[in-house]
Amino acid sequence: MALSSVPMKPKEDYYKVLQVDPSAEPEVITAAYRRLAFKYHPDTNKSPEAEARMRQINEAYEVLSNPVRRAAFDRARQGLGFSAEYNRPANGNASTVDPKEYDLREAELERNRAVRAAEDAYRQAIRNADIERDRALREAETEYNRAKRNIEEAWKRARRDADIERDRLLKEAEEKFARAKRAAQAPVRRTWSPSEL
Repeated sequence: MALSSVPMKPKEDYYKVLQVDPSAEPEVITAAYRRLAFKYHPDTNKSPEAEARMRQINEAYEVLSNPVRRAAFDRARQGLGFSAEYNRPANGNASTVDPKEYDLREAELERNRAVRAAEDAYRQAIRNADIERDRALREAETEYNRAKRNIEEAWKRARRDADIERDRLLKEAEEKFARAKRAAQAPVRRTWSPSEL
């Protein structure tokens, strides 16, 4: 990357912006950036200066997270006379972390983990509810189709039974009609009583 992409006369100390020692390791810079981004992001911080502060933090991290740009910044920083001892602990150990700051970061991380776990649980609950709803709908549809088939079969049986009974009654009526017709057509045979003889 060309060094011209790095501001040769930075207006502010990016180490100071990220609140890290100039000798801080990349992991420390990344952790500091995440902590400050969480604190000053406009979505979570509604103060008027949060947006400008977030721009400073992003700019500082873009430079310090890139080894080439960081080296160029370090050279420019020395020329501007920024203190090389900024934010160094009293015992000279740059890796020492303030216990209160550590506890705060751990609390933020734990809260973020809890939020993610709650979001995952919520999404899983929605998926489970959708699965249960689909299962209940399938069961209801199956039961409806079964009841519909039973009604259709019962109606068919009733219709067959009605047709059989109708045919039986018609046959009986036809037989009675035939007997009556034959009786009406038979010759009348008169019998004489003894007194008429």
